[in-house]
Amino acid sequence: MKRLRPHMPRCALVAVLLATGATAGARMDLTTLPNKDRSELTIYNSQDLTLGRETRTLSFRKGTNQIQFSWANTQIDPTSLQLDLKGTKGLTLLDSSYPKGTNEVIVWTIEAEAETSAAVEITYFVCGLTWSSNYVLVANKDETTFDARQFTRVTNNSGEDFEKAHVRVVVGDVNLVQRLADIIAEWNARFPSRASGGSAIGSALLGRRDLGLLQDEAKASRDKDANPRKANEAGLELSEAKQIFKQAVSEYRVFAVEGEEELQNGWSKALPNPQLSQIPFDLSYELDSRRYGPQVLKFYKLQNDAKHKLGTEVFPEGNYYVYRADDRGGNAFEGTAWHKYVPQGEKIELNLGNDGLVVVEDRELARQRSAFAFDPDGNRIGWDETVTRQFDVKNSRERAVPFRFTYYPGGNDFRVADGNDARFLPPEQNRVADVTASEPTHTQVDRQTVRWELTLPAQSTTPIKLTYVLHYGTNAKAN
Repeated sequence: MKRLRPHMPRCALVAVLLATGATAGARMDLTTLPNKDRSELTIYNSQDLTLGRETRTLSFRKGTNQIQFSWANTQIDPTSLQLDLKGTKGLTLLDSSYPKGTNEVIVWTIEAEAETSAAVEITYFVCGLTWSSNYVLVANKDETTFDARQFTRVTNNSGEDFEKAHVRVVVGDVNLVQRLADIIAEWNARFPSRASGGSAIGSALLGRRDLGLLQDEAKASRDKDANPRKANEAGLELSEAKQIFKQAVSEYRVFAVEGEEELQNGWSKALPNPQLSQIPFDLSYELDSRRYGPQVLKFYKLQNDAKHKLGTEVFPEGNYYVYRADDRGGNAFEGTAWHKYVPQGEKIELNLGNDGLVVVEDRELARQRSAFAFDPDGNRIGWDETVTRQFDVKNSRERAVPFRFTYYPGGNDFRVADGNDARFLPPEQNRVADVTASEPTHTQVDRQTVRWELTLPAQSTTPIKLTYVLHYGTNAKAN
């Protein structure tokens, strides 16, 4: 056989061996293969597994024809390989074989009733293709709405180059895929001779059951592309931005990226969604030392629902890069936040960190001990402490902002000094707090948690005054 021409891709090469007839000993000629008409990739991130499908138009001579497929230097799973003649009349797939002494090659034998051309599909599983989602948000100056765009980043380390690729990515764990390793192990255990010879599991157990179902799911997503959206809410035509359609399949979702992509091995490519415009959200500043530490943090909050001009799609987990329009007509970077997968109807809370525009200064105004308790030997075993504190909340912004302040009077560490003896009280004697007075209005969530929710006027200082009682030792136990 002739060597393939050097310009052919180094991975997953397919060649056609055309027989002059079905008679024994007929000469076989190796010819180079036409380029792919179409590639389809359905990427299952949870299992590092991709369902690959490629279409090529081949010419057949009357009689016996052979198609040779090599997966050398790629991460294609040979046990999953299938050839589909697409129901072309006059073509029959006779068998699949693995030539002796030839590594990483499968040969399909096809009988043609007459000379013809037909499109065939080759389907397989391949590893090394991964995807991730990133989001770019640009808020208006007042931080009441933002424009957003999602980018699906696809990385190809499979060893294969994909031309004219239609990409689909799957969100969620797929039980079907999780069982593939067990299925292949079962097949190899039952038929060790076939396993060692590389027999195609795709034409047997896997082909009848799991691969066929995954192909049906990919087709369902493909059919969705028959009616692509003509424009999005911002008026962007499909010529200006790639469309990502999202379709529910079973308990997971398929994202189909509109258009064809060239995905070269070793490269990554970001595929953008159309822009979502003027999405309303709530700005919030929060201080909660147990959840976030000692600093005031800034949040963008909204819900994946119709009220926020969303709710028809889900959002995969990913990083959110947030900007805000400034006075000079540009954008100022506000921060980065990672968020988990967001189903329809669920909340989105983006923690953008501390921007220094809202700060809290804490002062202790008074502390007094009372209600002492002693054991029979005169040792002090319980007491109360009445504490008064003031928190000065400074808002340096030019607009009023909401503020949520959660405070824990009892703290997390209950160290008590008794004369020169510093010791820790046992857990059942940890101190707890009773709030007796506070300004402005507060909510006592429990006996160790107090919360305020208020609006801070622009460029102002708002005092919050709090008086509470801490119970120590046996007093804590009694309370």
